[in-house]
Amino acid sequence: MQEPIRVFSDLHLAHPGCRIESVEALAPLLEGAGTVIFNGDTCEQRHRDWAENGRRKVDRLRSLLDRTGVKETILLRGNHDPEISEIDHLDLANGRVFLTHGDAIFRHISPWSPKIWPVIPKMEEVRARFGEDRLASDLETCLECTHRCRTLSKGTGAEFQTSGPFATVRSLARIAWPPRRPLRILKTWATIPREAHAFFGRYRPEARVMLFGHTHLPGAWKKRGRLAINTGGFLSILPARGVEIAGGTIEVFAIEESPKAFRRGKTIRRIEL
Repeated sequence: MQEPIRVFSDLHLAHPGCRIESVEALAPLLEGAGTVIFNGDTCEQRHRDWAENGRRKVDRLRSLLDRTGVKETILLRGNHDPEISEIDHLDLANGRVFLTHGDAIFRHISPWSPKIWPVIPKMEEVRARFGEDRLASDLETCLECTHRCRTLSKGTGAEFQTSGPFATVRSLARIAWPPRRPLRILKTWATIPREAHAFFGRYRPEARVMLFGHTHLPGAWKKRGRLAINTGGFLSILPARGVEIAGGTIEVFAIEESPKAFRRGKTIRRIEL
């Protein structure tokens, strides 16, 4: 891979709640990169009304990457775009950086989602076929199990809105139903540091940094010399962040958003590898 390497997650192109109105608005974030990695949920593939538009937007994204001079583009698959590639993880910087979408961190992919709850028994059947010992000891087995579970639930819904009157209020109202859902969301957010580091330590104990998305909650949590970083996303009401890897350092940076352009903002964290 050619440096600088930039990492983004959870674009959710073609979702009605995606804050990226035009793919071309991403150009400032891509310019000057040698390699760009999209860490899952780049587009919507599982909703029949959005899948075709998702494909078109990814085609436009690839064209934009070519025009901005990016040498290599890598797309990891997530739970919203399970067929976008066959890649579920990457090891970068001579094994010091571990990157994966993040749905494999959770036993049932998205424990906060009402669409997941009815298919938990089916997910447990899939896990039983792999065996808990193999799942706990081998990353490839864990990620393959997660991939097979991704399509057991119904396609995603349009919870988040970005336009129209009271868009934020309407989004919050939708995700507040059923009543146990916001409690599951809060519980997930509260336990992310523990769950992420348990996954990190189990499968890549030699790495220093893990990059993931999926939960749309940006943050960084350090434990025993290892740092787990969530880059947020472009769908929820929470902000997205980007990551640049170059010259033995990682920089986590804010993203300044406007309808016409998404630009690199201030550096939030800098880590020497």
